[in-house]
Amino acid sequence: MSYVLRELGETVAVRWRRDAASAQTHWATKVKYYRAVQGLLAGGVDAAELSWTDVVAAVQPRGSRTTFFSVAGPHAKRPLLGAYRAALARDLAECLTTDGAARMLVDETKVWSYWPHRGGWTDELFQVGGEAVAAECLVRVLLDWAEREPRLASALGHAPPVCAVEDLVVLRRGSMTVASAAALLRAAIRLRLADGHSVDEVLRQLRPAEEAEPGNQPLARAIEQLIRNSHTPSEQRREAVTMMRDAITALESSPE
Repeated sequence: MSYVLRELGETVAVRWRRDAASAQTHWATKVKYYRAVQGLLAGGVDAAELSWTDVVAAVQPRGSRTTFFSVAGPHAKRPLLGAYRAALARDLAECLTTDGAARMLVDETKVWSYWPHRGGWTDELFQVGGEAVAAECLVRVLLDWAEREPRLASALGHAPPVCAVEDLVVLRRGSMTVASAAALLRAAIRLRLADGHSVDEVLRQLRPAEEAEPGNQPLARAIEQLIRNSHTPSEQRREAVTMMRDAITALESSPE
């Protein structure tokens, strides 16, 4: 686990946050906008309809168009999306929305809000027994965050914080693609928040999917498209999880 712990301490998300926080004034401004987004979503605003004017109006003590676009959008200073692109982590960058500055800010707000939970998780990794246990702990911590921030966690089709996706890929060390990790964590959040399953039930449903092989990427992408659609009935989403589990079982049992 020592190698994994070192790698988790230098992920793209970690480096981005360290760099962003080093510019204290700019970071303080970012946090004001993150809090505004968090409050708007908690109050029932739909992330799909969120506009930059909504966010600016919600910033305390006062927001402005200039400061909004300095922290959000494609030309923002120290954007999370830019950090992943600069690191050539294209698959992780594709987990983030580029559909409007306000929704890009929602993605960053998820990471900011989840970060203390991630810190607690990494602190406890010294005591866990291996990567599989660490991955299960990651899902538990993610769902704890989702329960505390249900509106934020549900936003953008239950997309997980991209830093959690990156962490899961690091833990699985080549045995899970970014697409598979993102699909699994999105499914976990949706099963907990939208379908009302207990954390243990979510883990039971998703545990086989944690062992997905890189060759299952097309399957993972197809299922992700299904489960991220907010209009998909819950029963159909459960079937998607079953499809992934059964397909992985079949692949693992087939002769080489």
